[in-house]
Amino acid sequence: MKQQVAAAILAASMVGGVGTGVVAHQLNSDDPKASPTATPSTTATKPKPAKTKPAPVKTTAAPLPAALLPLTSLKILAGQVGPVKVGMTKAQAFATGYLNQDVPRTACGTVDKLAWKDAYKATLDIYTLDDGEVSSIGVSNPGPSTLSGLQVGSTFKAVKDVLGPEHAPEEMGYGQTGMIINQGDSWIGFLFNAAPDAVTDATPVSFIEVTRGNPPGLMRDGC
Repeated sequence: MKQQVAAAILAASMVGGVGTGVVAHQLNSDDPKASPTATPSTTATKPKPAKTKPAPVKTTAAPLPAALLPLTSLKILAGQVGPVKVGMTKAQAFATGYLNQDVPRTACGTVDKLAWKDAYKATLDIYTLDDGEVSSIGVSNPGPSTLSGLQVGSTFKAVKDVLGPEHAPEEMGYGQTGMIINQGDSWIGFLFNAAPDAVTDATPVSFIEVTRGNPPGLMRDGC
């Protein structure tokens, strides 16, 4: 009778997915005389994939922009003109695609660590530290503009209206006037070729400079 029950349990276990080794153990504990032989279950073993060596990783220089923006599309932000930011390393600034590096300045007998490409150099300049880090960017002609539309040639009144009354004009030396605004530690300065007591609403912006850390001095020299 117990053998019939065991057979029934075995059949049910196999249908239900219970391993035969468990059933054999239950039968042995129920009837020490019964000693059915359990057939061990087998699992198909998948062959291990052959080991392959990973392909060598190729390192390449940062990709250059597919197309450089025209001057009129470059935006002047606090501490930034277009994609070039004050504080960038020489390598980071060069990787934007807008600059050349190690450019001789024949008239001055010096070498600029960074210089704008030909399409931009008549309007933009760039100053660096000894290690090539960008320290200042200047704008001397119309073209690049702030998000509010200010650019070289904008009037003193237009700058006042955008900056607000809390930003007073200040003496910048050489009989010139500056208006400076910051966002955190980044700055934009607007220069006017008239003294603070002589500037009028119609006086145009003659130069714009962006810096980081220190306010712009709004000064440039020939070399």
